[in-house]
Amino acid sequence: MKSIVSIILISLISMLVFNVGIIVSGQTCPDDNNPCTVAYNFYGSCFNVVDQWVDCESTNEYKQCVSNCKQSPSFSPCASVSCNFETFACEYGRHWNGCDDLNKCTIDSCNSTSGCIHTPVNCNDNNNATIDNCLQTFGCSYTVNPLINGVTSCSTNANCNDNRACTTDVCSNGKCQYTLNCASGYACSSNGQCYIVPQPTN
Repeated sequence: MKSIVSIILISLISMLVFNVGIIVSGQTCPDDNNPCTVAYNFYGSCFNVVDQWVDCESTNEYKQCVSNCKQSPSFSPCASVSCNFETFACEYGRHWNGCDDLNKCTIDSCNSTSGCIHTPVNCNDNNNATIDNCLQTFGCSYTVNPLINGVTSCSTNANCNDNRACTTDVCSNGKCQYTLNCASGYACSSNGQCYIVPQPTN
């Protein structure tokens, strides 16, 4: 029982030392002027660790650090850039990885002079039977063009088959009728199949 109590006490003391910054040896650690860290003295040695209670990226110091990093010769206009929370050292991502705008309706590329380029995706399927759209989290999607309903003559449903699984093709009163059959939350892709539309990420 005593050993369990001892373990609990040691754990509590450690939490206080590492997260709150209790002075163990009686000495005060110098301020490193970093709003993202908290200083603590552990038996005569000073340490600065990231303060989990601070939103570092929202501080003026962090924003200024990122701004300074973008002026460095090491910076590429297409690279992601951030600062280390503890040291405020510049950290650069892969060359054009920073150009990803998380938009399926653009093609992302990098120009070494002007920076990121986001070219709109061409969703035109050259099919008058569809209306071409683009969803940010999905890409090109297609719905039935209502103008084609009642145009084509037919005697059976087979005469109206457009070979697209995402449409229901019916011969009604001698004329073809088409409706989109994708369930809610799904969209029709360029191959005529219904796929779920991903939800945007924060």
